[in-house]
Amino acid sequence: MLKKRNWHDQKIGYLFILPSLTILIFVYVNPMVQMFSYSLYEWSYLQKCDFVNLKNYIELFKINHFYTTIFNNFKIIITVVPVVTLIALLFSQAIFLRIPGYRIYSFLFFLPVIIPDIVVAQILTSFLNSHGPLNQFFRFMHLDFLAIDWLGDSRFSLFSIIISLVWKNIGFALLLFLARLTTIDRSIYEAAEIDGASEFQQYRYITIPLLKNIIKVYVVLQIISIMAFLFNYIYVLTDGGPGFSSTVLEYFVYLNIFKIQNMGHGAAAGVILILLSLGLISYYLISIGRSEKKIK
Repeated sequence: MLKKRNWHDQKIGYLFILPSLTILIFVYVNPMVQMFSYSLYEWSYLQKCDFVNLKNYIELFKINHFYTTIFNNFKIIITVVPVVTLIALLFSQAIFLRIPGYRIYSFLFFLPVIIPDIVVAQILTSFLNSHGPLNQFFRFMHLDFLAIDWLGDSRFSLFSIIISLVWKNIGFALLLFLARLTTIDRSIYEAAEIDGASEFQQYRYITIPLLKNIIKVYVVLQIISIMAFLFNYIYVLTDGGPGFSSTVLEYFVYLNIFKIQNMGHGAAAGVILILLSLGLISYYLISIGRSEKKIK
């Protein structure tokens, strides 16, 4: 009788999630399947022609700048994710403990979060261009060697995008970490202080372990964001250049489909983008799981 009741409850649960599941399949899964289908054909001016199997994938891996776009994604991930996470951890603790000036810090970090990406990119374009405020300041301070074309020089274009992403994303990480910290009973910190624990020890042995799960969630979200939601920044700040020095895989898909009008290559790059994202997330979660098992 109990098993029948459980099965009945499960069926009701499935019925409740069915509308959302249908929408997800239509919005996300269906385009992925279509993209894979498109990648198996040769196209002429966005018109499907012959079935070529994996030819588009083989041709992609013969293009040198295709590797550049993949490496650019990895450079951004291994730089932005650790830097943003560390800064957010540091300041979330400071804001949570309400150090002097914590309201100012909160405002400065949260402001970029509420500004649309395209507006942030436009602001930074004005700030970082060769005649922008940053270079004017360097010239005023007689530091002319630092007054460089941050967006137009292939040595610094990707670095400029990384700085932009760090500034934009710290607020979101802070929001997640603070949301978790506010659920912690302050008496834990008071007890630790009575026992003689320093602020650093409280941070290491109380704050970090309690934030561990939310850090995992944030890293996964950040990897997805960097792999698939950088178009606005690239398009406004550098247009992928100079050359392909700041082109990421997502922008490479756009270039092939809409500018070069090579749907086959663009769709194949899109499939590779999805597979890389899933691979990175899976590797991260497996690594975390293994490290936790070793600790136990």
